[in-house]
Amino acid sequence: MKAIQFRSFGGPEVLEYVDLPTPVPGPGEVLIDTSAIGVNFPDIRERLGMYNRPETRVGGVTLPHVAGLQVVGRVSETGEGVDPGVVGRKVMALMSKGAYAQQAIARVNMLVTLDEMANDVAMAGLPCQGVTAYLALRVCAHLQAGENVLIQGAAGGVGSLAVQIAKAMGAQLVFGTASTESRRAFVRGLGADHAIAYDTPQWPQRVLELTAGRGVNVILETIGGEVFDQNFECLATLGRCVVVGSTRGPGEALAPRRLMAKAQTLAGVYLPTFFQRPALIREALEFLADGVSSGVIKPVIGATLPLSETALAHALLERREVQGVIVLDPNL
Repeated sequence: MKAIQFRSFGGPEVLEYVDLPTPVPGPGEVLIDTSAIGVNFPDIRERLGMYNRPETRVGGVTLPHVAGLQVVGRVSETGEGVDPGVVGRKVMALMSKGAYAQQAIARVNMLVTLDEMANDVAMAGLPCQGVTAYLALRVCAHLQAGENVLIQGAAGGVGSLAVQIAKAMGAQLVFGTASTESRRAFVRGLGADHAIAYDTPQWPQRVLELTAGRGVNVILETIGGEVFDQNFECLATLGRCVVVGSTRGPGEALAPRRLMAKAQTLAGVYLPTFFQRPALIREALEFLADGVSSGVIKPVIGATLPLSETALAHALLERREVQGVIVLDPNL
């Protein structure tokens, strides 16, 4: 089979289009003939070796490595303990590695079957970012219908799905932040009630004005830097802030006692942690599949490229030249 592999850390040029043996599914696993493969920022961080640094505390990867976290395709073989009836079914799967290939292994408890009419490319853009957004809102923030939500970096992959998921969960007001007017227009098009800039010191006051001084109940934090600290200026009493990322770095340390005055909660979400809770992964995947089927969630696909051009996909994503998810076609 054809696959993308890297044998050393570095830029997109380390990605090699190679022939590898077809993997064999073990107990509780299936082999998927892939039809569409999603590209994510964690794939880039793996390639750069960022997860192999001690300070990341996540264990890293072993070289050589086939990256990739999400696929759509058809099950062609099952491992021990898996119902053979799943063979031939179209599925959407989340995995820890190995998606950048014409055939990939997935745990049966981390995939869902799809309707035959489901769009493979659209669904392949969902699992990693969509599951992260769902877990942050439902499991970590315990979002309730009628609450107000602020999504930082709402034009990004996780943020754009979080806006739609929050609305589908019954949020009253959804705020999305973005750095440019064109990106804020994109956020409004996703269904956000308000799109605001986060690069001025006054943005928390704007959120307070639009919530009659109450602030928001939930914040999904993706930016870091000085924005992280500013979040608490517009987080309501009993509000929950969930750290999903920090594109500007961690910023200043938070004084824990700051949370006490308004009984606020600070949490974090890291997707691989939930691989130990596969029932939550499947719950999220089912929510996403149902949301797309009903039309309340619309995946944003920025580009579709051949698997052989994965290096270009990484370069485009790093330069932020594509708005939406990049999907790879393993058959081109």
